[in-house]
Amino acid sequence: MKLFSKLIGLLILASIIIYTYAREIEPALLTIKYENIYSNYINDENDNIKIIQFSDTHISEFFDVENLKKAVNKINNQNPHIVFFTGDLIDEYNEYDNKENLHEIWEVLNEINAPLGKYAVFGNHDYGGGAERAYKQIMENSGFLLLLNENAKIEAYNINIIGMDDSIFGTLDKEAIVSSLDEDYFNIILSHEPDVAEYFLEYDADLFLTGHSHGGQINLPLINYTPPLAQKYVRGMYEVHNYRQTKIYVNVGLGTSQIPMRFMATPELTVITLKDAK
Repeated sequence: MKLFSKLIGLLILASIIIYTYAREIEPALLTIKYENIYSNYINDENDNIKIIQFSDTHISEFFDVENLKKAVNKINNQNPHIVFFTGDLIDEYNEYDNKENLHEIWEVLNEINAPLGKYAVFGNHDYGGGAERAYKQIMENSGFLLLLNENAKIEAYNINIIGMDDSIFGTLDKEAIVSSLDEDYFNIILSHEPDVAEYFLEYDADLFLTGHSHGGQINLPLINYTPPLAQKYVRGMYEVHNYRQTKIYVNVGLGTSQIPMRFMATPELTVITLKDAK
C-alpha cells in the first residue's frame, strides 16, 4: 500500500513538472535551426544566400506582440538575405481582442531586415472571420510580398519563389504552381501545409518551406497529434530522392493553437544557407 501511494505521488509530481514545463517554459524558448543546401542551380558568384523562415506565430494572449519582437530581434541578428513567413499569423482572428491595434503587429514585422526581400503565404488560420483582409493588410504594411499561387524571381541570384495559397481554406491551384516553376532556376515553394508537397515532386521543385504541424506541439506517448495535411512530413528536413533532389523543411512554428502548451516541440527559427554545389 505504501509503495502504491508513493507511485501515485511520483506520478502526480511528474505530471505537475511536465505541465509547468509545457505551459510556462518550453513555449517561451526559441531555438535556431541551421541547414545548408547545395545546388547546381545557385549562382556560383552569388552563393551563401541566407534564408530565414518563421511560421505559425498564432498571435494571441499566449503569444503577443512582445513575443513577436523577441523573434524579430533574433531574425535580424542572423543578418538574412531573404525572410519567409509560412502562415498562421493570428490564432483566432474573430476572437482576437486587440483588433484596433493591428498596426502594432505590422510595425514589429516591418523591422525585419532582408535586402533580397520578405515573402509570405496564407495559412489556414489566416482565413475566416475577416482574417484574410487583416492578414493581407498586415503583411503588406510590413513590407512582405504576399504570394497567392504566383511567383517572384530574384534574377541576379537565380532564385524563383513560388507562394501557394492555403490548401485547406484557400485554393490549391496545382496548375498555377507548376506553371510558375522554372527548370533553370532554384525553385522555392512556400506552402503552409507540408503534405501537399507530394503533388509537386515530379516537377522542378528544389525546396519546399512549410509549417502547420507545430512539430506535434505536445509529444507524449499517448498524446501526439498533427493536423490534416501534416501527417507525412511533421518536422525538420526531408530529402526526396527524385531528379531534383527536392528538400522539404517543416518549421515547428513559434506560437501555440488549441492548447497553450508545447512539449518536445520547441519554437524555432530556421536558417537555411544556399550554396553552389559546383
